[in-house]
Amino acid sequence: MKAIEMNDGRTTLAEGERVMTKKHGVVLIVAIDNDGVEVVDAIGSLDRMAWDEISTACEVVTGEPAATAEALQPMWDALDENTREATINKLEIVLEIKTGFREGHPTLRRDGEPRFPYGPTFGMSINQRCTRMAQELTEACCSDPTLQRRVEDGELQSSSISATTVRGWVRAYHRGGLCALIDGRKVRPSRRWEVIDPRYRDVATKMFDALDGDRSTVANREIHRRTLLELKQTGAQNVVVPQRATSQFLASLKRERGKTTRSQLSRKLRSVSGTQSYPAIRPGQIVAIDATRADNLVYDPLSGRAYSVEVLTAIDIATRVVLALRVVPRSANGIEAGLLLYDVLRPFSMAINGTSISPWRWAGVPGQLDLSNLIVRADRRLIVPDFSTLDGDHLIPSLRPEAIRCDWGSIFVSRLFRELLQSLGIDLLLNRGGKANDNAFVERWFETIQRGLQQIPGYKGRSVAERGRLVAEEPLLTARELQDHLRHYIGTDYHRAPHTGLLLSANDTERRARLCPLEMFDSMLEFTGRIDVPQSPDLIYQFLPIRWGTIGHDGVRFFNMTYSSPAVLGPYRNVPVGFFRPQDRAAPFHVDPQDLSRIWFRDRESGRVEELKWRGADRTDAPMSMAIVGHACALIRNRGGNHVLKRDSATQLILDQLGEITSAPKRPAIRRKLAAAAMRVDQATIDHGEAQRAQDVITPRSKSRPQHSQSLRQPWPNYLDED
Repeated sequence: MKAIEMNDGRTTLAEGERVMTKKHGVVLIVAIDNDGVEVVDAIGSLDRMAWDEISTACEVVTGEPAATAEALQPMWDALDENTREATINKLEIVLEIKTGFREGHPTLRRDGEPRFPYGPTFGMSINQRCTRMAQELTEACCSDPTLQRRVEDGELQSSSISATTVRGWVRAYHRGGLCALIDGRKVRPSRRWEVIDPRYRDVATKMFDALDGDRSTVANREIHRRTLLELKQTGAQNVVVPQRATSQFLASLKRERGKTTRSQLSRKLRSVSGTQSYPAIRPGQIVAIDATRADNLVYDPLSGRAYSVEVLTAIDIATRVVLALRVVPRSANGIEAGLLLYDVLRPFSMAINGTSISPWRWAGVPGQLDLSNLIVRADRRLIVPDFSTLDGDHLIPSLRPEAIRCDWGSIFVSRLFRELLQSLGIDLLLNRGGKANDNAFVERWFETIQRGLQQIPGYKGRSVAERGRLVAEEPLLTARELQDHLRHYIGTDYHRAPHTGLLLSANDTERRARLCPLEMFDSMLEFTGRIDVPQSPDLIYQFLPIRWGTIGHDGVRFFNMTYSSPAVLGPYRNVPVGFFRPQDRAAPFHVDPQDLSRIWFRDRESGRVEELKWRGADRTDAPMSMAIVGHACALIRNRGGNHVLKRDSATQLILDQLGEITSAPKRPAIRRKLAAAAMRVDQATIDHGEAQRAQDVITPRSKSRPQHSQSLRQPWPNYLDED
């Protein structure tokens, strides 16, 4: 059947067009004049219809009147293709039963039409025609393999079509035409929730409002049970809860709040999230830092097992440059947060030569400036590398932040970290409580870093649902290798790639240019000038806690362990009261809780920071972190009380206990502590090694040391230091 043109609910009448009438059904227009139209019905009878029998004529232009009609097209266009096809099939069946022609008119007959017993020419009743049509449709359904599979799968109870169904189509067509043949389920409006008791809706809504990301999500059936229980406890009676409408209501609330805790938290934070970017105008104005669990497993060489680590990152908000990154054990501490800030203050470089990539290297402290071979460039390319090749040096700039942006994590609000920021003159900007998206830039960075994490084995996905079964059996990287890989990714990929948040244009009407982080850094340096941070070889010791101890004949004692170096401590054994601080003879020592096998002391004579080893450091391979040493001392006390750890026997007892802990750790908690301790000791060795090498360049060791005492007893000279 040819589609009828519909314009704003009006049907255009013209000679040769088919229209639907209540009196004759489908008719063919033969002629149009001022009195009405002549039409031919399905059986060939000629009839005249006056204008008032059709509808109220709104306009007649050049002999073509426009009659008002119900607008079918808006509803028809809203249906899906399958529904429209099923409706057209029903219409053809009804028209063939009534007229004998699928198109509804003999002029548009198909081959073989009319067929017995359809149409008025064979003298069969409507019921007989419907029965015969039902039989034909059932036979056609039995030969349809797709329909039969749906019956076998239980989607349909039967593939047969009854005569009652066909008669219902005919009656519906008489009642409402084509619209009545549309499946009512497809045009039914969405179920209104008014059929559900308002008391139930209020309580259920409160239940879903509690799912804000801080609480674990539960199934809709559990929400339904809790809602009914609360209504019962409040004395509510005769609560009407239709099953289907209630299920749809709970499902709609679940979709609105989010199906997972992460989506629920995101929706909760939308009401308080910012709608504009922070107007950072210079590098170092605000540096955002945060910690997150790395989505890769790493290998522990000590135990041979796979375990998880965390990633600490510092990113400059104005330029999006990643200033520092450290891979640390789970549950990072305040010392590691401070050492991340230590990296922010230091410039790094990374050299690439072919397939050889160096780790991030501290640019160090120059001993002198040589300007003889300085090349003057027309363009001031300070940080941005040569984008035509990966070979060469890749720079990671340093900054002295004006403010640090972070959340309320225990490592960022600890006394140690706060005192460190106060000593450096850096403001601490904390998120609002429970508003993780206040630190949106570093949170978005943790999504970007997924590209780097997925490039290496051991990727376990963002959640348990994404984790593979064999991820722990892959050839994993160590924590140090993971840190090097992520730093390489930053230098070779992230810093060189255009950033979607860095757009530059002369005005709002011109097309914006997308910049990479290093290009934005250089662009801002044109206005701020150079902002290099003064470097010092002993900078790291400003980030370590200070312990005061009295220097004795055998050294200084901390944590039941004795640290000694006759060459360093000898001149300070007999200093008077007030030499270091007014109240006593105690001296300050720098202690790194990451590695207690040694402490550091600043020599007043040379200005150097010297290392003091524990007496038993050379007799154990155990990682000497604060957690391991504290655990060993606790086990010793449990065996015999505090009197067991005496000065003379403490060293041997601690050595024995450390050997017992590391030889065959049985409990998983001890294995995790050992893995974390080994990782921290390894990083501490690297950090202090860099500082000591830089110190040796700036302040070389003195071969002769002046003594404070005039005693004839002098330490035995070390001939290995002589040339």
